[in-house]
Amino acid sequence: MSACAQVQITSLSPEVRAEVAYRRARGASWDTVGAAVQLDADTLRRSVAADPLFAAALEAERAEVAREAEADALRRLRKLTESENEEVALRASVVLVRYAMECRRADARHKPAPPRTPPAEPKAAPNAPPVRDRSGRTPPPVEPARVVPMG
Repeated sequence: MSACAQVQITSLSPEVRAEVAYRRARGASWDTVGAAVQLDADTLRRSVAADPLFAAALEAERAEVAREAEADALRRLRKLTESENEEVALRASVVLVRYAMECRRADARHKPAPPRTPPAEPKAAPNAPPVRDRSGRTPPPVEPARVVPMG
């Protein structure tokens, strides 16, 4: 056997990748995740590092964890607004209102700008005399552009 130990890397199936990302995003250790997918922790770590799709899967799972935590916190705050203790109910309501305002501000900041459209041609009044050029002639009407298929 050579001085360098042979390193084992396992190709992750989409199912295993999803399971590993799900568990790691929720805080499971490499040993726990490895046991769940029947790989030792070191092989799993190396396999994840070599998988070009794992980072995106983990990021998606982390975003889902954040959404779940946010939903849970909002549910708890809404429940607190019904508290018999008026101070607790008021404080929970204030937090919810501030949260809603911040969400609206964030939406407004990230809202794409409306597409810029060229200004519309001014339309002549119905009984207005025809437009004439400097020589007094009425220019011919402008035909709309034609689309010519390529190829």
